[in-house]
Amino acid sequence: MARRSLVCLIALGAFFAAWTVVRSAAGNGSDAESYHDKVAASYDWRFGPNPFAPSNATTETGKFIPPEKFISSTRCMHCHTDVHAQWLQSAHRNAFREPFYQKNVKDLIAQRGIAYTRHCESCHNPAALFTGALTPNPVFKDRPFDEDGVSCIACHSIQAVNGKGIGGYVMGEPALLVREDGTKLLNVTDQEILNDVPSHRRAMMRPLLKSPWFCAACHKSQVPRELNDYKFIRTFPLGDEWQMSSFSKESPHPFYVRDRATCASCHMQREPVKLFDVSAKNGMIASHRWAAANTAIPYFYGWQEQLAAVQKFLENDVVGVDIFAIRRQPRGASQEEFIAPVNRSHFVIEPGDTITADVVITNKNIGHSFPPELRDFYEAYVEFTVSDAAGRTLYQSGFIKPDGYLDESAHNYKTYLVMADGTFNDKHMIWKTRVVAQNNQIHSGRSDVARYRFTIPKETGGLVRLTARVRYRRFTRVYQDYALGKAVDYPIVTMATAECVLRIGENYPQPVDPTAKGFMPDWRRWNNYGIAVLEQKQYALAAEVFARVIEMDEKYRPMAKVNRALALIELDRWDEAAELVDSALRDDPTNMRALFQRARIRIKRGELQAAEEDLRRVLEAYPRDRITLQQMGELMKIKHDYQAAREYYERILAIDPEDTGAHYNMMLIYRKLGMNKEAQYHARIFADLKDDPSALHIAADFLRRHAEMKAESVPFHVHDLDASPPPLVAKSH
Repeated sequence: MARRSLVCLIALGAFFAAWTVVRSAAGNGSDAESYHDKVAASYDWRFGPNPFAPSNATTETGKFIPPEKFISSTRCMHCHTDVHAQWLQSAHRNAFREPFYQKNVKDLIAQRGIAYTRHCESCHNPAALFTGALTPNPVFKDRPFDEDGVSCIACHSIQAVNGKGIGGYVMGEPALLVREDGTKLLNVTDQEILNDVPSHRRAMMRPLLKSPWFCAACHKSQVPRELNDYKFIRTFPLGDEWQMSSFSKESPHPFYVRDRATCASCHMQREPVKLFDVSAKNGMIASHRWAAANTAIPYFYGWQEQLAAVQKFLENDVVGVDIFAIRRQPRGASQEEFIAPVNRSHFVIEPGDTITADVVITNKNIGHSFPPELRDFYEAYVEFTVSDAAGRTLYQSGFIKPDGYLDESAHNYKTYLVMADGTFNDKHMIWKTRVVAQNNQIHSGRSDVARYRFTIPKETGGLVRLTARVRYRRFTRVYQDYALGKAVDYPIVTMATAECVLRIGENYPQPVDPTAKGFMPDWRRWNNYGIAVLEQKQYALAAEVFARVIEMDEKYRPMAKVNRALALIELDRWDEAAELVDSALRDDPTNMRALFQRARIRIKRGELQAAEEDLRRVLEAYPRDRITLQQMGELMKIKHDYQAAREYYERILAIDPEDTGAHYNMMLIYRKLGMNKEAQYHARIFADLKDDPSALHIAADFLRRHAEMKAESVPFHVHDLDASPPPLVAKSH
């Protein structure tokens, strides 16, 4: 206890020393107007009158905030000991200082200038942005807030969000106490806070902080034209992905119904206090580790507790893998035998057979895409191995080579960024990106299928063992080497594993063990497979698969009928789809997913009034479902009710101000209403948001020159495994 107190006193002393330096450099710190004017006099205003552009962040006043107001998080440690200890090792605290970010942002400064980093620092170092530090020759040089990254006071001072990414928030004046009359106080003692906890709570907490849209203000990203001198490029929209998932309860369209979950309920689960924290309730606090997917930061700093928390999170059944089916083609035969589920079937395997294994990967318990966010510089992939009875590897795909790089043939979930000259932007220099050549992901509640083809060797020892693993590494080896300047083996986490044994000769159904880890009933396995092939645009096969699911589970049957209808609609078999949707509604009249599809069918048939009634019912249940809002907007356009159409698209933009389709339709509607100025406004936004067709040839040429990447850009493809022994595999983590 004495040592801990000494450490606290040393840290506190360092904080006050730095704080005094900052106060001295900034003037008296009491006159915000004077401080703003002082910074503004020498500030780089190249992006116009908004001092915080090209980020989307701003302050309540639109002016700079003196640096001493961004108090060190050490100040919070006095009472929030456990929270502070967790925060210290989190990605939020280290958002600015860690080397993987530092290398990239320093390159941006070297190539474009420090003013451009305002785009990044609104989320990585808010204090640097709002104090006016991001300009050549700032009025102060000491920046103690750099160590804090996303600090306690920065996060807890945010007052509003606007739905846009890269800092789509409004920063308020930092305060530790907010009186009932609105008076804000920052320079107060611990005792003053303890004497007026309600005022401290008003300063630190508001409903916004528990909203997913609070997190989405930074966990939603784009590259604005100011950064690339080109145009808007969407990168990742986690908030929007969550809003369209089953976890938000705001959309009827997901394939499964789930209980509501938010960013906080997933990434800030309550855990026991270990030290002392005044915010603990019944000995528990909301975790401020934000354990998610960043294994690199704790590994770099040697923080085993944080690394273990992240690995546990990644391994906690968030994704699933299932060796669901095989296709057997005997030597010399022209037809394949489809066997599924492979471990529930009776079949024969002979040496010389060509086997294609269908491996289903499912985003089971994540409220957004897998993998999320910046898929260009970290990697999730499938490792598939065929081994014999002695454990000798016969075939392999998705292994780490001796040089630390991932096997080029791996089935992966990555984004390939391409620069204007057609070269690979593999070092996350987003300001140079011209086009995205590939963007593989699995949306929440959906599935993908990876196919592996190989030949059964003559000598196998009586069996072959198939193993599939979903693996994750942060970062790619090329980015690790770029950031660190040296080769280091960073952790690779195995998120899910499946095995299947194929015996030479007869194979029999395996017994079902509902208590086994990762067990899934057969109807769900078939359904996940159907979702996967539907995603890969194999509509006829998807329709067949969902027909099986309809017969397998009574509770899920209405949903399965809608699933099959979706596939049939894509095959232009509208009448059959209509029969299925009507049947689903007879089974469950409250099934809004079926009701929406019935509205689509009725629009196709010209039954507009009936379709409108269906859509209105869906919106009563899901008023923020943007797909239904969009459909209603289209229907109102057909009816020439442009004022009503406008209202529906405005509702979409209230959810996502960067919805490309909504801006396009608003442009058309305003033209119809004769409101040319408003139409031109939305036309400008639409032109910036939409994909640039002139850049498509760059992506096509890039994929043509990179055959190893081209295959992964095609929804349906097969990995043909080489019969030659794979290279020695680097050490696995």
